[in-house]
Amino acid sequence: MTKSMKPLKADPRLFDAFAGDYDRYAGLCDPLGEWLATLELTGERALDAGCGSGRHALALAASYTEVLAADLSAPLIEVARVRRPHERIRYEVASLTDVHDAEGFDLVLSVGTLHHLPDLAAALAHLESLVRPGGEIVLVDTVAAVPKATRRQYVVCAVRELARDVRRLRARDAWWLYRFRTGAVWLDHLMSDHYLTRTQYRESYAEVFPDAEFVDLSFATAMRWRRPGER
Repeated sequence: MTKSMKPLKADPRLFDAFAGDYDRYAGLCDPLGEWLATLELTGERALDAGCGSGRHALALAASYTEVLAADLSAPLIEVARVRRPHERIRYEVASLTDVHDAEGFDLVLSVGTLHHLPDLAAALAHLESLVRPGGEIVLVDTVAAVPKATRRQYVVCAVRELARDVRRLRARDAWWLYRFRTGAVWLDHLMSDHYLTRTQYRESYAEVFPDAEFVDLSFATAMRWRRPGER
């Protein structure tokens, strides 16, 4: 690299710069994964759209014959392939809007991904098109009272979480979580996020998925919808 050239800065919306650390973070703090485990999802073919490091895809492999797990971040997919290989899972580097499959899926799952998409309506319509007759779609995403919090607000929240984490985790893991949450890379990522309110979430998703079921979780809202017909 010549002196006049500057290194390319990673897109803060992606997880490329901290894929390994994010995987550890998700392993220590995954309330959405705990909620998903209560749904008793089963079928033949499943899509995990925005699979990250493969945690939810691996869970789906226990009850689905075939799982396609796609994420735009190549480093996260590499982490998934190394740490969560499974004969029923196929990992692909791809945006969820670039996933096309003529057979369709019995389950289309996306967790914590859709707020990154520039055109939410188009992304929802595309995911809807991938659901087989009789199949279902489960979409979970972060919501907030305001579209974008400040860095200071996130740091204050991390301080509050530290007290809770000390009670539920080893001190070393709790301290690591605090340092991750207050680190510049993670805060840069959070500052690139723009969230819907719970009301906006329900209104936007209901336009594409009429009669969907909505569930409010701690910091997210989940939607579950089944396409009419038989598998």
